[in-house]
Amino acid sequence: MAPSQRFRMTILATPKEGVPQEEFSTYLKEKHAPLFLSIAISKRNLLKYEQFHVDFKLTTALNAGAEWHESGSAQPKFWALATLEAESPEKILEIFKDEEYLRVVAPDESVVCDRAGSYILAGHYVTLFEA
Repeated sequence: MAPSQRFRMTILATPKEGVPQEEFSTYLKEKHAPLFLSIAISKRNLLKYEQFHVDFKLTTALNAGAEWHESGSAQPKFWALATLEAESPEKILEIFKDEEYLRVVAPDESVVCDRAGSYILAGHYVTLFEA
């Protein structure tokens, strides 16, 4: 199967030290996402924006019996993922260079996120099955 023609970037977000999980997730969903989506370049360049938030209780239960999982390992470093989809890598990169993004959105990320401890993955998805 061919990769998607659309480009996706996923940000693996790490919480700022001392921020509780519920506060981290709530802030990203209810404050940061609407702010990010309110700027003109996000409206113009993005085709899709999704967030994934780790459910620690369920994650722990699922990993408890998994053969490939180290028992007793610490909770994941990344507590949330944000996936941005656009027509090209350039469309996403334009967002992060935009004056309004740098002035308004980037500082907001630091309210609950450790930007230096977060990680960015970029590439194309390949759909292997869809019902």
